[in-house]
Amino acid sequence: MGGKASTGISRRAFIGAATVAGVQFAVFGLAGCAPSAQGESGKAGGFTAGTYTGEAEGKFDAIVVETDFTEDSIAEIRIVKNGDTARIAQPALEKMPERILEAQGLGVDTVTGSTLTSMGIVGAVASCAEQAGGNVSALKKKGAPEPSSEHVDLETDVVVIGAGAAGMGGAIAAAQGGKRVVVLEKNSNIGGNCLVSGGYLEYLAAPDSARPDMTPELERYVADVLASDIAASSNPEVVQAVRDEFEAHQASGATKLFDSPNYYALDFAVTAGEGLPVESYLPVGRNISALNEWMTENGFEWITPTFAITGYQYPRWSGPAEGVNGEGYFDFYDKVISNGTMDVEIYLAVAATDLIVENGAVVGVEATAEDGSTYTVKAESVLLASGGFSGNSAMLKEYNTEWPYPESTIPTTNVNGHTGDGIAMATKLGAGVVDMGNQMLFPFNDPVNFSFEDIMGSFGDSPVVNQSGNRFVDETTDRFTISAAMMEQTDNLGFFVCDKKCSDYPSEERQETLLRRGLLYKADTLEDLAEQMGCDKATFVKTIEAFNEAVHAGEDEEFGRYLFTELSSVEEPPFFASPVTWAAHITIGGLSTDESTHEVLDEAGSPIPGLYAAGETRQDICGVGSMADGFAAGTAIAAR
Repeated sequence: MGGKASTGISRRAFIGAATVAGVQFAVFGLAGCAPSAQGESGKAGGFTAGTYTGEAEGKFDAIVVETDFTEDSIAEIRIVKNGDTARIAQPALEKMPERILEAQGLGVDTVTGSTLTSMGIVGAVASCAEQAGGNVSALKKKGAPEPSSEHVDLETDVVVIGAGAAGMGGAIAAAQGGKRVVVLEKNSNIGGNCLVSGGYLEYLAAPDSARPDMTPELERYVADVLASDIAASSNPEVVQAVRDEFEAHQASGATKLFDSPNYYALDFAVTAGEGLPVESYLPVGRNISALNEWMTENGFEWITPTFAITGYQYPRWSGPAEGVNGEGYFDFYDKVISNGTMDVEIYLAVAATDLIVENGAVVGVEATAEDGSTYTVKAESVLLASGGFSGNSAMLKEYNTEWPYPESTIPTTNVNGHTGDGIAMATKLGAGVVDMGNQMLFPFNDPVNFSFEDIMGSFGDSPVVNQSGNRFVDETTDRFTISAAMMEQTDNLGFFVCDKKCSDYPSEERQETLLRRGLLYKADTLEDLAEQMGCDKATFVKTIEAFNEAVHAGEDEEFGRYLFTELSSVEEPPFFASPVTWAAHITIGGLSTDESTHEVLDEAGSPIPGLYAAGETRQDICGVGSMADGFAAGTAIAAR
């Protein structure tokens, strides 16, 4: 993957590089290994030699390790089982055994961005040490490293802050345009929130072979969008263009899903309610279409046919055909970069802290690594792609204008690090912000990890009930409406309900883990399922029976829902229920930018020279589609 500039960085920090067809790509991990502790070795030894197996909880499942001991040392650690998200967990799976072995102790630092997996490994090794007769309390006091005092100076054309969807999209596009690129990533992995999202991206450039059939229900949906109050108050030229395109689609006898950039923009304006004007979504649609085409040309394999997701019921969504959630995008990026001629360096566990300004222009970034070493990266352009601030409770509350947030910490679906760092760095220089109160919650997450990775059922399709056993919302409406309804339920809790038809995901093995952890209920009758959920049996059964009747009739009189699929009904045992609650998911507001150049604007509306933003860091862009925004930003930077 990508090219290594002359940086003078020490070999200690170098993780690995592959040279393919004369192209180099370097990933630098500054976590380092903890040095051996001094003065405690005698107190922590005294093991009974042998191999022991221990386990402790990670984020999503138990982590099981085998540990070999001699009489006075920890000799080897092997991870036997792990159920955490692969790209997020991998740095911990690699680094934590190394740190424990080098320190001969359990007091080592966790891996940034992989904390729960790291803690699970430490706990599992501690269990092994206890079985071996070791002094676990003494072991836990050994291993904390001394902060590094090393300083590294780098020079490049473009420095990108964040290696998530927008950051990697921007880095690739800028490198394709001939720029040398350095990417600084706060966590110990590449991927950001994309790794814990559903991985859904609009596939606007899908050929007919990748589109579902245009059903009467979907024709009704398009007609409703055209007849909506938002359409009536929108740009009449765009609305008329959609009407003409739809009529032409019907007249042609086409049987596959109707879509166009104009309709995409109008549909999103309607879905967002009193949000952005339709014109704001037109460039977004164009950028996504361009990314779709580039990905397909470079061998990306899509899930087909396209489908609907929670809060967005028009089935134009797709994702990687391989990999879990959004991991497949970054596997694809690995292949593209390694087979190209791009000059990209990625530094992991290195957090940007300040922007460097000279003569009124941004000319670089100051950063600090996980091990304490510091960086000064000089560049012609700085692209902020560090995500939004859904992981920053104080910032969410500061700008909140809509949600009845609790006084306690606000739960979030986000990975570590989405705390508004890029926005904070830019506003210190006088950058303007827009629409910061526009904060999207995701309504259906497990109540322990606040993740939707393990929810059983069909999103935007399966019925959802509260603790009384009653439905409380149209499951096909927008996320804002569903989240508001969820927040009104007792304990902010509901249940996602489905049957055998939806039992292929998660896997059977994963289902067993969820059942054991109380994050899934399973029964052969609706009555038994209600008992496990704690719902009134009669109420729950009546609710599901009424829902099934609505599915077969194609019309739900209680909530006005009319979009159903073959997965909607709950009729074939075994039956499943996943407990769900809301969590902060996406911040739609962000830095004020020029739409075409992606330059960050100050409070007076003037560009801040050298500073750019993409993805959730800037206004109005969010989700996996941030990749397209990053790609557009990188293209614009390369063209300057």
